[in-house]
Amino acid sequence: MGTTDKLTPKQEKFLLALMTSKTIDEATQKAGIARTTGYNYMKSLTFRRAYRKARTDVVQQTTALLQSASVEAVEVLREIMLDKSVSPYARQQSAQTVLTMAYKAHEVENVLEVVEELEARFEDEPSD
Repeated sequence: MGTTDKLTPKQEKFLLALMTSKTIDEATQKAGIARTTGYNYMKSLTFRRAYRKARTDVVQQTTALLQSASVEAVEVLREIMLDKSVSPYARQQSAQTVLTMAYKAHEVENVLEVVEELEARFEDEPSD
């Protein structure tokens, strides 16, 4: 089931505009809908779930890029370690930052996975 399976075409257009806009008002203009309509969409649980899923997908893609860059950061650290002629401070600091961010992104991804599992359990529980 995709992110926008339950959205109307206008809601899908607004969702895409929202992902690339700084404000809801800007997104309504890009999507060609009334400001009130955009705010009404934002009140919809279905729309908010789709919006949250779209934002999560972007964060996961960014996380994957950071994790990929961490391999290059390790290569830079290794290069510095082996090259006695290069002042290692600036490059080492950059590499350390990339590694730190990759590890943080990994931790966030793990937390999101646990939250998703808890949400699934909650949804599967019968209501009283």
